[in-house]
Order: sequence, then structure tokens, then C-alpha cells
Amino acid sequence: MSLRDEYLKGLEAFEKKDYEEAKARFLKAIEEGGQNFPDILNKLALILSFEGKREEAVQYLKRALEINPKYSEAAVNLAYLLNELGQYEEAMEIKRKLHCLFDERSKKNIDPFVLGKIANMHSEIAERYVEIGYINDAIEELKKAIKLRPNFIDIRTRIAVLYREIGEIDEAIDHLTHSILENPNYIPAYIQLGLTYYVMGEKELAQKQWEKALLLDPNNAVAKVYINMLKKKENE
Repeated sequence: MSLRDEYLKGLEAFEKKDYEEAKARFLKAIEEGGQNFPDILNKLALILSFEGKREEAVQYLKRALEINPKYSEAAVNLAYLLNELGQYEEAMEIKRKLHCLFDERSKKNIDPFVLGKIANMHSEIAERYVEIGYINDAIEELKKAIKLRPNFIDIRTRIAVLYREIGEIDEAIDHLTHSILENPNYIPAYIQLGLTYYVMGEKELAQKQWEKALLLDPNNAVAKVYINMLKKKENE
């Protein structure tokens, strides 16, 4: 079977999530000369990462980027895997190269899926910063994520929590309000907005947000706990 046929069969299996078959096809394609085809290397790297073989996947992705340094999807995947392996400096370098690439292109020409993956990558790096207590650095990463995908309300809600932790209450409220306007059914934003008001001493406003969360989900345990907390404090 030709390189092209192996590649197409591999793609078909990949789309069906038959990764064992796809892996076999892509490896065969590489034997047939596909070692210089970045997409084959990228797809194979993804499968290897699914199998937990991250170091091996990284090598395929690096090879893909050697062939095509502007292959943004491979760059995103490589940065993510390097981050997972704890190789943060190298991951940051890949990220910097991606931003340089974006400066060369109009964002209108970039696949929104790729932008979403990069936004999530910033979010992952932010969490690593939080783990070591670098809250301001985490916020900067989340701001970059929001710039790429303003409608990712989970990231907006996360940055609001961090803003609240450093005392930037107005920023926290702004992001949480934006999240609710974007999706009035997003319960975590109501929960966090309630907590933010509570920190401010605005207990009535806090209770209203938690009650809105309960209207959307009457069994929401978190909202129930906070409302019960308010009631106990009133009775003390």
C-alpha cells in the first residue's frame, strides 16, 4: 500500500477514535517515506500521548516542527506535553514562538480550535504558578488566555477568584459579571460572585447570588452550604 493510502487509512481510523489502527497506519506511512510529513508526525504524537508515552510523543512533535516551524497545532501540542513533563522553560519558549507566529498572521486566519488550545495552555501554566504561590504571574497567563478566547467563561471565573485573593475586588466582580452575561446558566460564576460579595461584607447580595445558583440547580450542594452558613451567622 502506498504512503498516501496508509496516511488516508490512518486518518480514517483516527477520526473514528480507533487509535490502535491509526497508529499502525501512521507508523507504516513513516516507513514508506512519511517521516517528512508533519501531519503524520503530529497525529502519531497525539496517539502516543494518549498512551502515556509523552517523551516519545515530544520527539515526533519536535521533528514535525523542524520540518514546518509554522505548524501551530504541533507547537501547541508540544508546549502542552512539555508542560505536563515539568519542562516549563522549554514550554514557555515554544509559547513565545507561537506568539511571534501570531504577530505575523492575522488572527482571523487562525483556526479558533487552535486558539482555544493555546488559551487552555495558558490556563494550565497559570495553575502551575498558583501551585508555587505566584498569583500575579498566574493572572498574567489567564489574561493572555482571555485575550485569545474571551468567551471561555471558566477561565474568566478562575481569574476572578485570583483577583479576589489579591484584593482586586472590582476586577473580580467585572469578570464574574461578564461570565454571567455570556452564559446566564453558568452556576460557578454565581457561586464565586456570591463569595466575592460575602468578602466585601455584602451578605444580602451574596445570598441573592447563591439563591440564583439554586434556582438553576436546586440540589447544588455548594450554594446550600453557603446559604446555611449565612443563616447560622444570623442566628448567632
